Amino acid sequence: MRKLWLYNNLLHRLHNSQSRLLNNRFAHAIIASTMAIVPLSIVRGLVITASVICDTTGFNNAAIWFMQLQVGFLALAPLVMNIYVAVHWAVRNRLSQIYCIALSISTLMIFRRILDDNAQFFLDISIPLALASGVFGNYLQEVVSENLLKLRLWKDNSYTNIISFFATLGIIALFSCAIKLGAAIWLKSGMDFLNNLSMYFYPKDFLHGISYVLLRTVPWFFGLHGYYLFLDIDVAFTAAQKININDWHTLHHPLNILSPVFYDMWCNAGGTGNTVSLIICIFMEAKSPHRRLLGVAAPMAIFNINEPLIFGYPIVLNPVMIIPFVLVPLMSYLVAYGATYLDMVPRISEIVSWSTPSPVKVWLASGHSVSAVFLYLLIISLGVVIYRPFVTTSLKQSVPDNSDLDLLTGEMNMTQPTDFEMVPNYSHIVEGNSYIEAQRQIEKLQNSGQFILYFQPQVRLSDHIIVALEVLIRHQSDSGKITPPVFLKYYERTGLMPEMDFWVMEHALDYVRENMSDAENMTLSVNISPQTLVDYRLLNVVRKVLAKPLPTGWQLEFEITESQKVQEPVRVAEVLEKMRSLGIKIALDDFGSGYSTLHYLTRYPLDKIKLDRSMVLGLAKPDGFNFLRQVVKLCMVVKCEVLIEGVETQDELAQVQMAGIEFCQGYFFHRPLPGNVVCQLLTEQHKKMSLSHAPRFNPQQI
Repeated sequence: MRKLWLYNNLLHRLHNSQSRLLNNRFAHAIIASTMAIVPLSIVRGLVITASVICDTTGFNNAAIWFMQLQVGFLALAPLVMNIYVAVHWAVRNRLSQIYCIALSISTLMIFRRILDDNAQFFLDISIPLALASGVFGNYLQEVVSENLLKLRLWKDNSYTNIISFFATLGIIALFSCAIKLGAAIWLKSGMDFLNNLSMYFYPKDFLHGISYVLLRTVPWFFGLHGYYLFLDIDVAFTAAQKININDWHTLHHPLNILSPVFYDMWCNAGGTGNTVSLIICIFMEAKSPHRRLLGVAAPMAIFNINEPLIFGYPIVLNPVMIIPFVLVPLMSYLVAYGATYLDMVPRISEIVSWSTPSPVKVWLASGHSVSAVFLYLLIISLGVVIYRPFVTTSLKQSVPDNSDLDLLTGEMNMTQPTDFEMVPNYSHIVEGNSYIEAQRQIEKLQNSGQFILYFQPQVRLSDHIIVALEVLIRHQSDSGKITPPVFLKYYERTGLMPEMDFWVMEHALDYVRENMSDAENMTLSVNISPQTLVDYRLLNVVRKVLAKPLPTGWQLEFEITESQKVQEPVRVAEVLEKMRSLGIKIALDDFGSGYSTLHYLTRYPLDKIKLDRSMVLGLAKPDGFNFLRQVVKLCMVVKCEVLIEGVETQDELAQVQMAGIEFCQGYFFHRPLPGNVVCQLLTEQHKKMSLSHAPRFNPQQI
């Protein structure tokens, strides 16, 4: 029972840690950059495979050309990651991509020159340095921009961006000069320490060999290839193996047990983590949702390329699956080292490329040893035994519906079971899969069409005049199909709702200025998610979009959704007060359908309350009308305009008017409409109002 409790508690803690990682913006930047080089890694693997095939078939010149090409891909990877950190940061924080990329590369160049005055920049970059410089430079620019915005010396934000770029670059340059001039000895000591630390992982004996296994596998938790992190170790290790084999051929020295080919044979079958065993486990589970990965991952695994599996399962940021991903290579190392040390299998006498299919590689590198092939099969079988419980556990995770997804945090709203045997079903793997899937869906949307704006009119019931427009987002595919905003759940899951809200706000206001200037005294209502309300960029974006004047009498209104839980109510109240100080109206949407209805009325500064359609549907129930009337009276106590949504029939309209409601939004009047149709409606309304106010002809005045 105690073991079961510890197991359940471990799963619970792993799930919570994964949720925190998936919602950390620094982790986002690293994962985005590592995913960016997945195609590069795959192409590099295929190029190495082509080189091996050419070398085997006697096309030596082609083999050399392909090998030189893969070296170029390897040298390019850190620079690509550095640039993509900047791109991700710019998109996430709505900054100039050009400035962010320039700053990221400049920071990398400065840092690289600090470490080594003779370094060739484009040929000698480590991935840790590329990532660290990208994150550091762009985060520093973000801090500088925030402080410059507080000064409010420039009305145009473009000046702030330019000044913050050069200010950040200056700070980095001064900081670097200070280190180079004032702490050169400390810098050298620090570099010597790092070099000595990295050499600790050099597999010179049995214990250091275990450290090397961990070096190759653990960084994959953050999407980082251990081979790329400490490339110097692998270069030295490969050179040492060549010398050792040459000495063995001349009878000067026995063969070493450890070599790069040793790890490729026994610890990297199918790629890092011995993922051939994982592929077999997935194949064995007929109902596994991950079987769709096999069509891509299995063929690549033949050549020991497993990035599609690592990011698709995923292993990245998955604290559960990283356990067997590390344990299986460790087990393989121990078994293979022991078998080799006891002369049960021969030591490696041939250098074989890592991209060679594993069974063939074992056969060739061991000098055509049958016992080595049997050992390979044993290790794969043991790997299946280790992976299988984790794969089976992942299948027990039930995928919750959207109602269980907290739209602010992206975490599942699940209660802890009282029966400890139920806890292993806790959704610790679904979190990672849903996050990766959301990213894929967003990319698919962006590549298959464009986002467009629709508008739904809000009508004053006393004269049926359109007084406001709620702006809504739709997706239009390349074929012309219009999709309602079901895709917003993907943006909520990945924490990108602020990007969507800002886009809608900017484009809607631009559209109003360009196409609806004839209409006067209107309100443009924009939905603002809880994520956006607590986003530090909101105030800056609002000032930017309101820098240009709106048409005569137009006002901007923010709709906050009562049905979505707000986890920082104090901060939200402060933000809404600032918005009202800028002349923005605040409306509470979906009133009566969510978490804390009365609490919202007293906590937040509101100008309008939008009653949810559930109030209209309730009119068909006994006392439904009386309930609606009491709700309207309650809203009037806080001196807010009252609008009801979802009116679709004449009878519903009559009842809501009797209840004292001022405004209405529903299909009875207008469905959500494209911008050009709304413009036509407003033009016709403007003409009618002009005629009704025109002075009538009186013959007696002649």
